[in-house]
Amino acid sequence: MKPAGFLFVFSAAATLALLPACGGGSGGGSSQTDQASQPQFTRTTVASTNPQTAQGAGNSAAANLPRFGSVTQSSNGGPLAGITGDSASASFDGQNVRLTVRRTDGSQLSFNGATDRIESVSYTPVVPGFSFRGDGMSKLTATSVSIAAIYINWNNSDSTDYLAGGYWLHIEGRVFPPKVTGAEVGAFVDGPELSGTPTLPVTGTAAFNGRAGGFYGYRSAQSTEIGDFDGSASLTANFGNNTISGCIGCSGGVDVSGVAADTSGRTSVFENVNIPVRLRMSAASIQGDGTFRNRSVSLERDDATVTSTSGSWGGRFSTVQVQNGDPRLVAGTAGASWTESSGAEGVFAGAWYAVKQ
Repeated sequence: MKPAGFLFVFSAAATLALLPACGGGSGGGSSQTDQASQPQFTRTTVASTNPQTAQGAGNSAAANLPRFGSVTQSSNGGPLAGITGDSASASFDGQNVRLTVRRTDGSQLSFNGATDRIESVSYTPVVPGFSFRGDGMSKLTATSVSIAAIYINWNNSDSTDYLAGGYWLHIEGRVFPPKVTGAEVGAFVDGPELSGTPTLPVTGTAAFNGRAGGFYGYRSAQSTEIGDFDGSASLTANFGNNTISGCIGCSGGVDVSGVAADTSGRTSVFENVNIPVRLRMSAASIQGDGTFRNRSVSLERDDATVTSTSGSWGGRFSTVQVQNGDPRLVAGTAGASWTESSGAEGVFAGAWYAVKQ
């Protein structure tokens, strides 16, 4: 992750390929320890067997509109067609962040920084008087691996004043013969200032700048790539007509990191490769509770011809105001799937936030 971003310093896909085959290595959760004596995913299982499954989950996450409470956008649809069924919530006790994903079927994915954290990096605070940290988390069993990159920004004087965001990737499969049988992708933002109804201006405009990041997948005739992306996020709210629009990657494109598997199954790791793309999020109507979402996204790529794009995006405004009455930030999720003239296909599905300028 770049400072103030949502992308973690390691690629989630690379972690999938590089995790040890049994407990006691770099993993931290009880699930890994409990399964230490059982066969588990090998170093190359995920990257070299059916990586299209993970990309397909990314496509589903990009297509589903985000669900509110927090802001959650994932590959699991809900009772209403085309709307995310999962609900992600985060909590922070001043030291550890917890993420709970409640699935549509009633089951849960959960991550706890006290037991599941495998790496933690501190960054220059976005706001004076705040701390900013990224945690990489992993839970490994004999038949699954769950990865989460979670970022937490909190007030040094009041740890209940925090914003958490990031994404997760859950893979299920079998060891003998090695096969990936299922995948889930999701992104979220959550925090106390996103849980109420903001008081928004009735006139004027406001600019917000920040970062975005999350899951990345790309498939061409030569290889399939699975990883994550990081890029700038810029948004403009027009309070006079109750709309907000934005762009991810309009300042410098996006950087991608991850694992590439060629047609023979051989894998290689790539890191911080810049792609000149822009994900444009067209104007969405701001609702009375400060939320917004729509399916109007488009992806532009300078080095290839994009023939089709689809996706969804949305978010909500902070209930905390700056001096002129504007919300101090806006945060949400976004996703886009695209096809190129060569037949290659790509997907982004992640989270973003932007601070009032």
